[in-house]
Parts: sequence; structure tokens; C-alpha cells
Amino acid sequence: MVEQSSGGDSLKQLMLSSLQSTGFWSFVAAVVGIVALIAGGAMYFTVEEIREFSVTVIIIGIVLVFLALVLSPRAIAIFLVGRQGRYGSNIVVLTVAFFAIVILVNLLLFRNPTRVDVTATRVFTLSDQTVQILDNLDGLVRANAFFVPSDTRTGAARQQAEDLLNEFTRRSNQFSYRFVDPELQRSVAQQYGVTSFPSIVFEDLEDGTLQNIESFTEQDFVTSILIVTGVDQKIVYYLTGHDEAAATRDPLSGEIDADNGFDFALAGMQRDNYRVLPLNLKQDASVPENAAVLVIAGPQKDLDAQEFQAVDEYIKRGGRVIALFDPTTPDSFNQLIWQWGIFLANRHPDTNKPLSIADAVSNVAGEELTPLLQKANSQFVPSSSPLAQGIPIADQIDVTFFPEAVAIERLAPPQEMPASVRISPIAMTTPASWLESNTEEVNFDGGEDRPGPFPVVVVIEARATVIMDGTGTVFEAQRHPTARLVVVGDSDFAKNKFFSSSDNADLFLNSVNWLADDYDLISIRAKLFPYRELVVTTRERDFIKWSSWFVPPLIMLIIGAGVWWRRR
Repeated sequence: MVEQSSGGDSLKQLMLSSLQSTGFWSFVAAVVGIVALIAGGAMYFTVEEIREFSVTVIIIGIVLVFLALVLSPRAIAIFLVGRQGRYGSNIVVLTVAFFAIVILVNLLLFRNPTRVDVTATRVFTLSDQTVQILDNLDGLVRANAFFVPSDTRTGAARQQAEDLLNEFTRRSNQFSYRFVDPELQRSVAQQYGVTSFPSIVFEDLEDGTLQNIESFTEQDFVTSILIVTGVDQKIVYYLTGHDEAAATRDPLSGEIDADNGFDFALAGMQRDNYRVLPLNLKQDASVPENAAVLVIAGPQKDLDAQEFQAVDEYIKRGGRVIALFDPTTPDSFNQLIWQWGIFLANRHPDTNKPLSIADAVSNVAGEELTPLLQKANSQFVPSSSPLAQGIPIADQIDVTFFPEAVAIERLAPPQEMPASVRISPIAMTTPASWLESNTEEVNFDGGEDRPGPFPVVVVIEARATVIMDGTGTVFEAQRHPTARLVVVGDSDFAKNKFFSSSDNADLFLNSVNWLADDYDLISIRAKLFPYRELVVTTRERDFIKWSSWFVPPLIMLIIGAGVWWRRR
């Protein structure tokens, strides 16, 4: 008992002597001061909202380090010079260096606008035309976002809008944004005429032009910027009234025709920042002057005389047309393109049955009536080739397919065509293809069926129409401003069912970009998948759960046991 009492008294005396020692308090002050300096510096460079507090922490750290030096400079010197001091100093130096490197890297990444989008669908990447518009801003534009912070129902919309606006700000110094609480700042909301929330008002800060929107997509933002800055948005019209593929989305349910609708193609053009509008020539009588491109997607009924004249006049005044034709395309459309040196080989000369291209070598899953065009087979003509004459539409295309396609033929060989009409096939079937009239029994008949290869996508650049005389000679008929046509021997590839498959979407949209003179937009776009999920059974779910709980700790135990065994 006496020994225990003496041991307790000695421990108590040691603690009291330490508390009374200036060296002990100097050591405590030095350690706390260094920690405060590191923590304050980290907060200052990483959290902008608490910079004032971080400065206070840094000042406290400096004071404590200075106090440690004042209280016991000899103890500090011995600690730093001694063996333990050297180890401690090394640890402190390495710790400070580590945090300094982390802070520096974080600061550089924060200030550098270059970002890498590693998502599969590039959901955080602005489109090329959006970037082009932001880079070309010559005046200050501000987005005033009116959101009620306490409204939890709009939290997701606010985050989506803020992320997108932040990307716009990173891209252009001419663009800025602010968030306004319309309940606390009613006068600001009244100033901008905002009566419903949430909404965003885009404002040209130079002339005060305003544009109010209540949907928060990249397309809506870009359109609003174009409106307030007075930049004209290119308009693409798609022909209706002849059972063409068109918009099918129900305004109430949002459902679409998943097979034959044209909704995905229309949305793709909108993502490329075109204004897309329907055109019924029975109602409008002519193609509007502001049409950048006219889309004709799989018509099933003939043009009447007035409609034929309207499209004909549009092309002859330098119009731009992308025409998607099928084996069942009416004759009036064939007559329309015949004026520029091509026609659809969609009828058998003897039986008048529709003709479709069959390909025995390159097709989809053995379906010979669905030709598969592959870059690996040299079925696309690059812009560097004399045949394509600098047309880059198919340069980046790898694979496309065309269900029940029609061949596009020339009126005459290239050397016999007038110089004012240039016809460039840019996508071809293989030599193992042929024109099939019996779709029920697909089989090559050497006596009846004409072998390929056949053009499926043809580009026309024409400064005149042509005419053929009785001898088969083609002459120039009527001069006109340079027109451009992209004629595709299939419309199904651009419909909802197949639009997102392979590079079908890119082929269609690249054609529109080229016709609209937006060469910078011609590219391969990320494939859009609205929703992706992991579907597992109950057993698979349990395996994932239990393995994630026990496998990592088990691996660490095995590694630890191995290290212990080697060191024992």
C-alpha cells in the first residue's frame, strides 16, 4: 500500500511539474499553432465562404507559434535539434508539404476552366454550337434565375439550372448569372415581369432586351441568348401533308410512336440549336425565305402541282434539301430530283414492283434487305476522295444501316453530266448487293436481278437543272443559284426505332449541318440513353451486398497476416 501511494504521489508531482513548466506549455502552443496554420491555410484556399474565419485561425496559429518561441526558445531549439525533434520536424515538413501540394492542385483545378466529362453520355458537355455561340458573344448577357430556396419541389430543377449556368459562365466571360429569391426580393421580380416561379430571365445588359423561360435545358438557354442578343436562329422546316415521318409526341402523356415517329431526329436538330418547324405547303403555298434546310422524310403521297412548284422554286433559288426516300416513294418526288441528274431505282422496269436493295455480305443479323454500311468495308467515301469532292458528312461515320433501302441512280455517267451539276455518292453497298423485287423470297437471280454496288446516300451541288434528249444525252437546262441536296435511299434509319442505333443519328444530323453551312458541328455525338439501371435477381443482390461487406475486410486481414508472417 505504501508503494502504491508513493507511486501515485510521484505521478501527481510529475504532472504538476509539467503544468508548471514553461517548456511544456511552449510545446503545446507550438503543436496547436502549427495545426491551426495548416487548417487555416487549407480552409482559406478551399472554402471561399469562410475565408474570414480561416484568416482568424491562421492569425491564432501565428500567435501560438510566436508564444511558444517566447516561452521557451531553448526547449524548442533542443526539440528541433534532438533526435526526436528531427523525426518530428521531418513529419511536420512532410505533412505541410503534402497539404501544400493538395491545396495547390485544388487551386489550379478550380481556376482552370478545362474539365473532363467522363460520363458515358457526356451529360455535362456543352454542344459544339453552344460553345461557338458563347465564344462569339460580343455583349454582356446575364441570366436572372428566380427560385424560392425553401421550395423543396424545385430543388432538382434549381441544381440542373445552376450546373448548366455555371458551365456557360466557365465558357464565356461575357456571360453571368445570379439567383434571386422572388419572395424576399419582390421588387426585382416585378422589375423583370416574373409572376410564376421558378423561371429564368435572360437579359442583354447593354440594351435591356429580356427573354423569360420556364424550362431549363441547354437548348432553351441558347435560344434565349440568341433572342436577347438579336442573333437569328437558323430554321429547319420538315415537310408534312404526305404521310411523312413527323412529330408524334402526345402533349398530355408525352408518349411517342416508338417505331415510325420522327421525334428523335427533330430533337437532335434542336440540340444542334436549330429552330425546327413543320411545313404544310397546302397551307403556306411556298417554302419560307428563312428556311435554312428543308427535310423531306419518307413521303407516301404525291405532291400536287402547287406543292411541286413550291419545292421546285425553293431548290432553284439556292435551297438546301435533305430527302429521305423509300422504295414506295411516289413518282412526283422522283420527278423532282430527276431535274438534277438522279432518280430512284424503285420500280422494276417489267413488273413495276417496288425494288429494294439486298446485300448478301454486309447486312444486319442476316436480314439481307437491311444493308449494313461499314467504314471497314470502305463503303463510305471520305471527303479527301475525288468522288466526295470535299464533303465531310461521312468522314467520322463507322457503321450505319438502312432497312429496305432504294438505290439512287444517275441519269448519265459523270463524264457526260454538265459541269454545273456535281453528283457525289458518299455511301455505297457492297458488290454483293442486288435489287430485289420479291421481298418474300430474297434470293439473287442472275437473269433478273441487277447486281450492285449501289449508292444509298448521294449529295448534289447544282447551279442548273438538266434535261435528257431522245438520244440519252444530258444537257444543261436552266441556270439558278447553287443548290444543295442530300438524297438518302431510306427513311427508316432516321425514325425513332433506329435513330439512336449505330451512327444513324450522326449521318442524318451531319447532313443537316453540312446543308446549313455549320461545318464545325459535323461530328460523332454521344449516344443518349434516357435511363440506365442494373437489373439483378434476389440472389445477385444478396451476393453484391454481402460480398461488399465482408470481402474487403477479409482481403485486408489476409494481407496483414501475410505481412506479420514475413516479419516474425
